[in-house]
Amino acid sequence: MKRSTCNICHFSIKTCVCHYISPVITNKTTIIILQHPSEVCVAKNTVRLLNLQLDNIQIYEGESPSDFFIPQKIATSSHCALLFPGENALQVENIDKNLTPIDTLFVLDGTWKKVNKIAMLNPWLGDLQKVSFSQLPENKYSIRKAEQSYSLSTLEACAHFLSCYESLNVKPLHDLLAGMIHEQTKFMPADVKQRYFNEEH
Repeated sequence: MKRSTCNICHFSIKTCVCHYISPVITNKTTIIILQHPSEVCVAKNTVRLLNLQLDNIQIYEGESPSDFFIPQKIATSSHCALLFPGENALQVENIDKNLTPIDTLFVLDGTWKKVNKIAMLNPWLGDLQKVSFSQLPENKYSIRKAEQSYSLSTLEACAHFLSCYESLNVKPLHDLLAGMIHEQTKFMPADVKQRYFNEEH
């Protein structure tokens, strides 16, 4: 039987996060998420949370260039950047907004394997200025194992960018993430829950 889902947050009724949602954050930079299809139905995917809490966000599901026709058009018409590590990536903490204005930030959502596949299949992304972080905040996404030591969830990465680039108060995003983690773990057996949180230390 199909589980009941909340019409607002689209999490299951048992793990609804609506009471953790704050007034939306008004971000000037358009956040465009290119989400791998395998992430869409993941119960713990943080893109859903971003969509609830950010005012200026667009989400496109796919993998190949034909899936991202609209994002490709956007990429040619404004000051765009790609949030992705690399040798030539600018550190967002040090960006001069007058010299490097960013109107639109593209963010790839998926495992590292899936994200790299999206990047490989879409060479147009390689034409964008890459931005990354010089110092990463602590990963608080305790219920999904990080694939790399420097991994952040998509929500945490977007929050850190907006905090650095727009000086926004992104606490509502972190609070919503914490709320989702609480809801997802409250029905776990004690031994399983303990294992998740022990991995943080």
